[in-house]
Amino acid sequence: MELLLTAVVEGQRRSWPAVGDLLRIGRSSRCEVQLADATVSKEHAELVRDGVGWKVRDLGSRNGTRINGVEVRDSAPVREGDTIQFGQVEVRFGREAQTAVDRTRFSESSGLGSAVRQGARDIINRAAAKGTEGARLVGLLAEAGQMLVLPRPIAETCQEVLRVVERAVPARRLVILLREAPGMPPVQIAVRHLGVPTREPLALSQTILAAVLDDCQSIVTRDAAEDPRFAAQESVMSQSIRSAMAVPLFDNEKVLGALYADTTDLRIEYGEEHLEVFTVLANMAAVKISNARLLESEATRQRMQQELATATRIQRSLLPPPPTIEGFTCAARIETCYEVGGDLYDFHRRDDGRMMLVVGDVSGKGMGAALLMSSTLASARVLYNTCHDPADLITRLNDVLHRSTEPGRFVTLFVGCLDTASGEIHYCNAGHNAPLIMGPNGTRQLDATGVPVAMLESFPFTAATATLGPGETLALYSDGIPEAMCEEEFFGDERMESALKAAANAADLDSGAREVITVVDTFAAGTPRADDITLVMVRRA
Repeated sequence: MELLLTAVVEGQRRSWPAVGDLLRIGRSSRCEVQLADATVSKEHAELVRDGVGWKVRDLGSRNGTRINGVEVRDSAPVREGDTIQFGQVEVRFGREAQTAVDRTRFSESSGLGSAVRQGARDIINRAAAKGTEGARLVGLLAEAGQMLVLPRPIAETCQEVLRVVERAVPARRLVILLREAPGMPPVQIAVRHLGVPTREPLALSQTILAAVLDDCQSIVTRDAAEDPRFAAQESVMSQSIRSAMAVPLFDNEKVLGALYADTTDLRIEYGEEHLEVFTVLANMAAVKISNARLLESEATRQRMQQELATATRIQRSLLPPPPTIEGFTCAARIETCYEVGGDLYDFHRRDDGRMMLVVGDVSGKGMGAALLMSSTLASARVLYNTCHDPADLITRLNDVLHRSTEPGRFVTLFVGCLDTASGEIHYCNAGHNAPLIMGPNGTRQLDATGVPVAMLESFPFTAATATLGPGETLALYSDGIPEAMCEEEFFGDERMESALKAAANAADLDSGAREVITVVDTFAAGTPRADDITLVMVRRA
């Protein structure tokens, strides 16, 4: 049978008979062997009969000519079965019968085209016990993999994995795909193309991905163009993929993603031994990737912990210590359910000698509530000396926060202005829990005079007046006290009032306020706090 030049050009297998004494090879239509590829010169090379054999002569091509990977300087003999590379196009020089056998030799695999499927766990466990050359290679690669113990970010780790894999498996392209959780689509993390990192996208059969990711199967196809699962992929045809493998990144517990390799070299056929090496390497890579993820998670956790600790210190520093006021005793306690919270309190002595008393509770919890708490406190402090009426202060604060706060966020706020000479309190209660005034003559509360701040634009807040008489105590608190829970039961208003009265009658008001928090925690019986707790107490002598 006659000799043929066989190649895959523009996604199609083409053959040209080696007849006559001279065949011109190039991109031009005038050449007897036309290779329509950008890496092939117009008149690239010649195939010349040399007695009973043939030789290839390069015609000064831009990208060169190679026989079995060896550069052709001027001319070189070519023999049956050799692979000739013109630019990046590989051409097989052989007889038609051999070419046909190559195309169909694995087509009898029932239901799998030319693919071999095996359980990844079985391959990993079996490879080390075999005395084959492949097992020896596994050992060598395991030693080489020791370089992967160095801590690296995920992306850098994956590129290093591909660099190591490239030493053991001949491949045109290597790809790592990872998924965040089972059921989620995998994301391409790292690619090496002809030994160089690249961002080239990969089109891969969903059937193969499902087998790799969901069933933890390792798959190899010896002839991708003849495999029905690969043939439908445009990338297989357009890139002339000869053989391919896809294996799970299995870390001995779960499948993290997939490791993929392919080649266009007509001399390379991935087989079972390649699959074993590739699967073991993927197992090593998966363990490394799992460790890298754990390191990144721990680093993120520590960073967040440090940032929260800093935020806690900053937030605490915004809250002033109880002031010393002649004829009055003050105490303040705040306990957050998270590192930072949305409760606030403030004391401020105005220029006219009056004392501003502020307690607030931002909707929500955590960092978002803490940021709004800081903004509210900073804005209120700007207005203390310019707004003598608490209703005017809250009205202006409402306008500011309504413009700058996202919908659904609001602040319940009590602002009182205490005349330390007479005990008179001029106050505005914007939807906050009603403060209590407790004394020898009973208990009374300061009800709301408006809606929470930032809830409605241009709301007409009003003020009211009360008097803190001799021997009476004003208690300002957040809803974290009455709404504390033990299983399904609330601490409630009755328990709270009893605890506040005990604190008001304590010899040391600060110790009494601390005892209120203790009573609430004892009631909760170890149940984690669901809300911040704030308590401010002012007792008139």
